[in-house]
Amino acid sequence: MIIMSKFFAEVKQQPEAIRATVRNNADSKFPAGKPLLLTGMGSSLAASELLVSYLNGQGIPALAVDNSELLYYGSESFIASHRLVIVSQSGESYEAKKLAERYPDALAITNSPEGSLAKLASEALLTHAGKEEAIASSKSFTTTAALMLQLGARMAGNDLTGSLLAAADVIEAQLEQEASYRALIRAFLDPLKPMVLLGRGPSVYTARQGSLTLKETARIFAEAASAPQFRHGPFELIKENLQAVFFNPKGSTYEINRSYVTEMADLGAKVLYVSDEPLAHERVESIVIPSVDEYVSPIVYSLVVQLAAVELSTVRGLVAGEAQIITKVTGKE
Repeated sequence: MIIMSKFFAEVKQQPEAIRATVRNNADSKFPAGKPLLLTGMGSSLAASELLVSYLNGQGIPALAVDNSELLYYGSESFIASHRLVIVSQSGESYEAKKLAERYPDALAITNSPEGSLAKLASEALLTHAGKEEAIASSKSFTTTAALMLQLGARMAGNDLTGSLLAAADVIEAQLEQEASYRALIRAFLDPLKPMVLLGRGPSVYTARQGSLTLKETARIFAEAASAPQFRHGPFELIKENLQAVFFNPKGSTYEINRSYVTEMADLGAKVLYVSDEPLAHERVESIVIPSVDEYVSPIVYSLVVQLAAVELSTVRGLVAGEAQIITKVTGKE
């Protein structure tokens, strides 16, 4: 029997949180001028990297660096040549606050209008996730990604509003089938074995967020990588009865990825394949979910890992989103 943890409850709150974020930022925008330098930790960094990938693909220069690296190793001249954007769900993370104190002209993206980051920054753009209490991020990641993509598309002269709202609808519809997804995950994945999460393009950041979620919840050693990087050496792990999760929305490398997954399975890997269409192979289990826009797919496909976190935590006798060592807000470096 599954325990309705805070994490599971927050997973179910995502559709409305995404809609609220998109609608309440209809007129929000990033300032023009200097290229963006985004900085965050954990899920905030994954969302930042997703935006950087989108902007770079649109010919717009942008960078993402984690808070601590920027705090201790970022030169003053380097930071001054960019528009600094500090991303933190709580607005209370140690490094995020230190950066905001040092660079008061920074822009903040946060879920906490009364938090320290929002008060220290020159301007705060808000997600509307509502309070998130579970250790692992669910709705704060998906709303942050939605807000950043909404603003990034606006910079590029595009409009992802429809795709972002469609993503909320897809998540809502898929949540009606969550029991069957959890049963499939329980039967296919072993929470006592390491796993690798793979993708290309935007899906690399689905994998990175997913690996973080599984580590924080079910205490699984889960590694994320881009599929081509995984081939450059780690591919040998397939000989160790590897289990993998592969994200493949319709997009630039869709057919390449299907061939890659088939090759992995032929060599002995067991692959949970998340895509718009199934892949038939005796060592592949498919979860078919519409991906909407390729860059919006991390918002939708994160649901699979969230449900895996809930189910595999239960298998291990854990409550997803509860922890014994870490806390929701990291208050020390």
